[in-house]
Amino acid sequence: MAARSLTSSKAGRRPTLAALVVLLIFGSSARPLAAVARTDEVSPQAWLGYITSYRLSDKYSLWNDWHYVPKSFFLSRHGLTRHLSQQVSMSGGYAWGYLTTPGSGSDRLDRFEHRPWAQLLMNLPLGTKYTFSHRLRYDARFRQNVTNGETDSGFAFNHRVRYMMAFRRPLTAVRLFNNTPFAVVGNEVLINFAPQITGNQLDQVRTWVMLGYQVNSMTIQTGYMYRYVPATAPATFYHYHTATLWVTHTFGSAKPAETDHDDLLHRDP
Repeated sequence: MAARSLTSSKAGRRPTLAALVVLLIFGSSARPLAAVARTDEVSPQAWLGYITSYRLSDKYSLWNDWHYVPKSFFLSRHGLTRHLSQQVSMSGGYAWGYLTTPGSGSDRLDRFEHRPWAQLLMNLPLGTKYTFSHRLRYDARFRQNVTNGETDSGFAFNHRVRYMMAFRRPLTAVRLFNNTPFAVVGNEVLINFAPQITGNQLDQVRTWVMLGYQVNSMTIQTGYMYRYVPATAPATFYHYHTATLWVTHTFGSAKPAETDHDDLLHRDP
């Protein structure tokens, strides 16, 4: 009888132990699932840009542009462009700007950034109507440190590599003040690299559709850009629907090349 009792007691404990194991497995897996529930935030934006090129000679020009997106960033970028041919150019220089501060709960642009940069741009004609542009850019980003939602001394560094492709086509069936407008469709992927970045390395993705109009040395572009930006917080993503207005100018004593405006069309921060 004692043996039977002991056996039945052990058998009675087995379901209880199995149930505990099941609860531990599913309980531990349920907590991370709840912790990484996806959050998507959608916001409208307006992007203003003023972009210039000062032609020094057939081979060199000065690069200057300024971009402002309220509640997101301001950037002032400057550099030198070497025109290798009518279709290919290399540029490099320095940019500085102000960003919002993560965790501050404020939209103020009070986080400083230093950004040396360099790029290679190719504008390839496709037939008589299309221009296919490729751009590979490198950003060395030094962004002001943030502690508990407040800017702090020192800067955090990371590399950022960007690849852009865009198509431009003149709208030959449309005449506006004796000139032909054009359409631009493009996409850019921006990726971060740094030892401290161990999770998602995607900085953002930009996709845009714009209409442009050129009058002498000035070009006006306006349209729509969609920006997909993963946040630093886990499983949080920002979707920005952005109205754009960019004005470009070419200056200088040297005669600009025919592709100067193609170079200017792809100067986003």
